[in-house]
Amino acid sequence: MGTVRLLTPHDIPACVALRREALEAHPLSFGASPAGDHGFAEDALRRAMAEGSWTAYFGWFDSGLAGMVRLVRPAEEKRRHMAYIHSMYVSARCRGQGAGRALLAAAIDQARGWPGVIQVQLSVTSDAPEARRLYGHMGFREWGAQPRALRWGDRTVDEYHLILDLDTGAPAA
Repeated sequence: MGTVRLLTPHDIPACVALRREALEAHPLSFGASPAGDHGFAEDALRRAMAEGSWTAYFGWFDSGLAGMVRLVRPAEEKRRHMAYIHSMYVSARCRGQGAGRALLAAAIDQARGWPGVIQVQLSVTSDAPEARRLYGHMGFREWGAQPRALRWGDRTVDEYHLILDLDTGAPAA
């Protein structure tokens, strides 16, 4: 059984490798492409982890890093009541073991701990139906969709926008 913990600079090489795996295995589940994924370059991760107070990276460990999620709180004053989940991924070898649920729960708990955060938002593509179901089970509600939001080669996918209301613990109305 794996465990979830906050990632540290020591985890950066494994984090970069897992992100590359995610982008190569599921290119239409993420907005970034392997060549243009600047947010997961080692130096960018090191800066984000050093700043730390409004960005948190959580990892699922089972014989090494096998899942991750990033939670970000905007710096803009008028958006600080929100937190955004990005880059959620669980390696195929650990799916079905509760890794996704545990990572999402850790991110939600972190958002609840940030002063003034009242909602968590995320986006998921039609290429990731399992993730979409997980988000629904965890209380997220869809508030909008963008048809053909991403294109890779000759394929396009829709992107769904979801929200979780932390004031009530229930999906936002």
